[in-house]
Amino acid sequence: MHWDQIIKTIVENKEVFAAFLVSLIAVIKLTTWGKAQSSALDTITGIIERIGAGEVKSMVAQAEANLSAAARDAVQHSVAKADPKKTPASAVVRFLKEVFRGL
Repeated sequence: MHWDQIIKTIVENKEVFAAFLVSLIAVIKLTTWGKAQSSALDTITGIIERIGAGEVKSMVAQAEANLSAAARDAVQHSVAKADPKKTPASAVVRFLKEVFRGL
């Protein structure tokens, strides 16, 4: 493929390339926001686990029933990361759960 063909292809499909670029930026921003939220949740959960706040733990457990499946998974993962007696699910397992949750 020559440069003139590449340029012609890009010009002819500029809408597709623009949509791809916008989608890519959105995914990156959402991923960054999700990681920030996860970090905040992990920090709070870690503090609760360290001070052993039983009342807070029971209130979170009660509120957990009203959360979406994804939010419940996030809470359980944060608790598992903060609690030395628990093992958090691997990134692969969490990814597969999220993929199959949408089906």
